[in-house]
Amino acid sequence: MSSAELSFHFAHANGFPAGSYNTLFSALPSSFNRLHVERFGHDPKLPVNGNWRNQVQELIKHIKAENKDDRGVFAVGHSFGAVISYMAACEEPELFRGLILFDPPLVVGPMSHFFRVAKFTPLINKLTPAKLAQTRNTRWPASTDMVSYFHGKALFRDMDKRCVRDYVNAVTTKNADSISLTFKADVEAALFRNVPHNLGKYKGKLRCPAILVTGKKSKVCRPEMYERLMQHNAMEHTEMEGGHMFPLEHPEAVAKFIATTLREWNR
Repeated sequence: MSSAELSFHFAHANGFPAGSYNTLFSALPSSFNRLHVERFGHDPKLPVNGNWRNQVQELIKHIKAENKDDRGVFAVGHSFGAVISYMAACEEPELFRGLILFDPPLVVGPMSHFFRVAKFTPLINKLTPAKLAQTRNTRWPASTDMVSYFHGKALFRDMDKRCVRDYVNAVTTKNADSISLTFKADVEAALFRNVPHNLGKYKGKLRCPAILVTGKKSKVCRPEMYERLMQHNAMEHTEMEGGHMFPLEHPEAVAKFIATTLREWNR
């Protein structure tokens, strides 16, 4: 197959359904074949569990069912989606041709032992945004300007407004008298509480080319974390402008990076 026919799987950040990235997707070459799960963690047969085991299986299951390219797919993931893509690529290397990790939340080294214990205590709600997710608003009056509502919040403030609109369209539904959240708050909180502490088990298991991309202003994926992961498995590292949510802050730049990287690997 030519570079115009490559397939890739995209895995979203926690709480941000795949549709949140539609502006980014629209900037990719139309000939790229994209696979994605719209909302991880919502399949009743694969509920959120320890170290995101079911979500890794959800990703693998989806690729096996949907991919028509017998050479495998490239994997692109953001935050939570980057981590499960990495684990899936280590577990089922024959399915993957390359891996792009955007600002993954990494629990590695001595911190992994701390998190393993913290998961059995209320401390995990302070170490992760779990409590914020659990107590977030899930319903608003039908007249609410949801784009302005979210754009005013710290996490969304630097996002491209088109991406905030994509997010609103992907994560809310409007009823006669209200607007409600479609990404379940308890799922989002459970995903945060079960951030993997066992990434060390994948040391030496990655078989495809990989690049880890961090946001220059990100406070999530820090050098002491990604440098340790890069010691586990060979991968490149680069930075892009923005914070942890940089794929939704600079969608065209990120789309260009994805297209350039995947075409290079596809050669």
